[in-house]
Amino acid sequence: MSSLIADEFSIDETMVTVDGLRLRVLMAGEGPPVLLLHGFAVNADDWRPTIARLVKAGYQAIALDLLGFGRSDKPGGAAYSLHHYADLHAGLLDALGLDQVALVGHSMGGKLALATTILHPTRITRLLIADSEGFMQIPFFMRKGGTLPWLGEAILSLTSRPGLIRMQLKAAFANPDQYVTPELIERGRQTLSDPGVRQTMLALSRSYASTDLKASGLWAHLAEIKQPTLIIWGAEDRMFPVKYAQLAHQALPGAQLVVIPNCGHFPMIEAEATFHGLLLGFLAADQG
Repeated sequence: MSSLIADEFSIDETMVTVDGLRLRVLMAGEGPPVLLLHGFAVNADDWRPTIARLVKAGYQAIALDLLGFGRSDKPGGAAYSLHHYADLHAGLLDALGLDQVALVGHSMGGKLALATTILHPTRITRLLIADSEGFMQIPFFMRKGGTLPWLGEAILSLTSRPGLIRMQLKAAFANPDQYVTPELIERGRQTLSDPGVRQTMLALSRSYASTDLKASGLWAHLAEIKQPTLIIWGAEDRMFPVKYAQLAHQALPGAQLVVIPNCGHFPMIEAEATFHGLLLGFLAADQG
């Protein structure tokens, strides 16, 4: 285990083995635990500002590299299913000696947070999803491209080109000139140039049915989620437009929905103070 200094506290970085698979986990702070699930093709490091906010507010923050991303194992194949991800997250809690956590998921992590809550409801106390995947129809080439000979590999060969990364990042922010920096583009290039991550992306496409809320059968259970739930969405999200926030709200009838104006797909970055204020207020309600 290594310790990385961040501001006035340390973040412990460790590898935890669950079901024979190694997951990279960042942990910091003491208090009620909060598990953070990142989005597609990024990693736990994106949560560092949130970890800082949680620690200073008296929580234990836990963020992992999702299976297939970052420095977690990348087994490929059928390992990438909503059921398997949910079981891994429950297994991680077992390995860390935690009975329950509040669960936060962004984008793809939101969909995985929903699956984990449905399949392991006794382990989750509160649920927050932000600009979550799972409520819009994913484009055909992402759903089926990996199943067609050579097409998946051809698509992947283009994903790490800086021009395409810049275009995707600009679509992710309401104010791209402020946030899409050369450093961010380079980080995206490095991530998407990783052969292991590219194989994960291909495997996710090839196993789309098992990672889709409707095709996997989990959509029908969304209304059964009883935990206090908060949906946060950027009003200017061009990746998952805000109309899907309304669909999420309909599918989760007990949830609260907050739409943040002048904000795109990454509210924890583009509306940092607002997002973290909502998160801490939501968590604090459990303490009062």
